[in-house]
Amino acid sequence: MPAPLPSGSPQVPGTRPDTGPAAALAHELGALEAHLRTRQADWQRPQPGRAWSPAQEAEHVILIGEAGRRAIRLLLSERELRPLPHVPGTLREGRRQAPEFAQPGEAGLAWGELETAWAAHRAALLELAAGVHDRPGRTLWHPFLGEIGAVAWLNSLTAHVRHHRELLEAGARA
Repeated sequence: MPAPLPSGSPQVPGTRPDTGPAAALAHELGALEAHLRTRQADWQRPQPGRAWSPAQEAEHVILIGEAGRRAIRLLLSERELRPLPHVPGTLREGRRQAPEFAQPGEAGLAWGELETAWAAHRAALLELAAGVHDRPGRTLWHPFLGEIGAVAWLNSLTAHVRHHRELLEAGARA
């Protein structure tokens, strides 16, 4: 996953300059959803060179999105931020590894649940993204990016969605 821009940055790499973080996220969520809809025939089949199927990739993206959404909500709230342990993420062969909580199940997301689950996921993220902003002094630890604010958390989610879309597109071409 490419590193997102620093907290407070107005856009995500690879987007047009006239789009902000919320628009970039909407674009990437829509692009991944469109791609996922083309994968019914191999929904449960692991991708070439990957351990996960499209079903598992979709479930993982939703799990990471929910965790990031919770982090952003906390950063935007008035609640006290308690110090978290600064545990770095795991790299294997230079690739970021999903934390245990974001590992998909063996079957991944069921094809019949994709539309409903994705719509709920997309709506929750975009509602939050519409009002995202950084608040001075409010950061949370990210295992790969360190202490970052709400905008950088949102940018990291956008980059994560893009990364998995690109992996799935490459798998479909293989």
